[in-house]
This record gives sequence, C-alpha cells and structure tokens, in this order.
Amino acid sequence: MSALPAPLDASPPALVGARARFASNALRHREVQLLLAILLVGGVSTALHPNFGSASNISFMLADSVTTMVLAVSQTVVILGRGIDLSVAPVLGIAAIGVGFPAQDHHLNILLALLFVLLIGAALGVGNGFLVAVVGIPPIITTLATLTIYGGLQFIFTSGQEVISIPTSYGNLGSADVVPGVPWLLVIGAAVVAGAYFMLTRTVPGRSIYAIGNNSDAAFRAGLPVRRVIFATYVISGTLAGLAGLIYLCHTGSADATSGTDSNLNLTSIAAALIGGTTLRGGRGNPVGGALGAVFLSVALTAMVFARIPPIWEPAGVGVLILLAVIAGGEGTHVRKMLQSAGGARR
Repeated sequence: MSALPAPLDASPPALVGARARFASNALRHREVQLLLAILLVGGVSTALHPNFGSASNISFMLADSVTTMVLAVSQTVVILGRGIDLSVAPVLGIAAIGVGFPAQDHHLNILLALLFVLLIGAALGVGNGFLVAVVGIPPIITTLATLTIYGGLQFIFTSGQEVISIPTSYGNLGSADVVPGVPWLLVIGAAVVAGAYFMLTRTVPGRSIYAIGNNSDAAFRAGLPVRRVIFATYVISGTLAGLAGLIYLCHTGSADATSGTDSNLNLTSIAAALIGGTTLRGGRGNPVGGALGAVFLSVALTAMVFARIPPIWEPAGVGVLILLAVIAGGEGTHVRKMLQSAGGARR
C-alpha cells in the first residue's frame, strides 16, 4: 500500500529549521529590533488615534527625524573611534543662522547655502579635532568646552535677531513630499546614511576608525595614523552638524541664538546613536542603526504627544531610552572609557 502524498503546503523539516534560524538571527540585529519597535509603537498609536497613521503625520515624523538622523550619523562616526561630540547642537545653530540671515535678507541660493554650512561645520569640527587629537584633551572635556564656546558664538552672531522668513525653495525642501508620507528631507537623510555606511565599511579610513575604536594600541602598533583618523572623525562630525543646520532651517523655517540647544539635540543625537547599537566602548555600530534610532525617537515622542503626555516628560523619556540602550549593549562597566582621550590621541 503506497504512502499518502504530503500536503502541498507542507515544508520539509530542514526548511522549517532554516527559516527558524534565519528569523532568530535576524531578531538579534538591532536594526531589525528597531524596525519592529517602530512598527509596534506606530501600530498601537494608530489603533488608539487613527490620525497618527495618516500620510501627513507620517511625513511630519519622518521629516522631523532627519535633523536628528544626520546628527546621529555624526555621533556614530565619533563614538566608533571611542570619542564623543557634545558640541553638535551649537554647530548646527551657527550653520543655520550663518546661512539663514543671508537667505532671508539676500535670497542666498540654496546650493551656495549648502556649501557654506559644510564649510562652517568643517571649520568648527577642526577646532574639536585639534584639541582632542593634537593637544590630547579628553573628548568629553573638549566638546563640553566647545559646547559653551560655540553656543556663545551663536548669541554673538545673531545680535538678538532671529531668522523668521526663508525663501520658498528652502521651505519647499523642508516640507514637500516625494510621494505622500515620504518627505524629500528623508531622501537627503538616507543619502547621508548610505554615504557614511559606505565610507565606514568599504574604505580604509572607515575601517581604521573601527580598528582604533576596538583597540587603539593595537591599531597604533599596526601602523595606523591614530591621531589623524581621530582628527578626521571630528571634522566629519562638524561637517554633518553643519548640514543638519541647513536641514533644520528648511524644516522649521526659522533660526535664532538657541537653535539646536533649546531642543536638546545633543541628547537626542547621542540617544539615537546608542539606541541604534553604537557602543560607547567604540568599534561597534553603524549609521543605519543610528538613523533608525532617530526615526524611533521621532515616532515615540510623537506618540507621547498624541497620548497627551506633557512635553516636560520628553527629556526624561529620552534619558530612560539612553540607559536602556547602554544596558542592552552590555557596556555598563565600560562607560568610564568615554572619559578617556579618543583612541590614543596623545600619540
């Protein structure tokens, strides 16, 4: 008597096991976990508040995340080399007002504005890089000092004035969608993330940052130019913070002496990087995780607004997420390394 044929939808045990292993391995990746978390928070919020899932609100959340996304990429580059940059918010502010007033008063072309913010950010990043990599001041002390210095420059440059009107081309870039729910700013953010990912994973300087973050002594003995690489990470961070300043200006339509610092962008950019899997020990993480961390923060904070949680609780929520990210990264005993100079910068 012949055996009955197997059902058409039955899967061989080996195939089932392979699928289970694939799913298990995928769930171990921080990027997959963040995607699921974003979908979960978004799904629950939409179920409770249907307008949360509207195309206009999705577009707003994504556009609102791009400034933090670009700053999270800048933080990722620095933290991978076992540094930290607490000055990205005032760098963003200086870049925003640096092109905001010429745009408002003289209709500065947006492409020239892009060039100017990149130069402004790079110049301020050189200051951080020199103090950390050449002088040898620990990065947290350096960037805490430049946070105050650059923040003071914001007040000096504005002279009490505020950018309140920007050209239409700036506003369109900051508010228009490619398709409903997908803003143009997200395309820019995705391009920055892709460029940073390629640089870090496919080029010698990028791989050198990982090597220095993992073991700066071994990297030095292997002949890597430790100080030059660390210097470059701060220049990259400043340049990206400058770009974030233009994105901020286009998205908000304004800039003043407190732009960036008043919205805790230092805190949220570090939070996004850590939530995305970058560890303070250095040598582990990638820009994709930081970008998803920025989107998750935007979705979570918007969900808090829809749930009518007072805005004063937002910084506390971000702080809790930072602690959870640090604990999840298994680096509680290594946070003190953040106080050390970046990647053997004294050499």
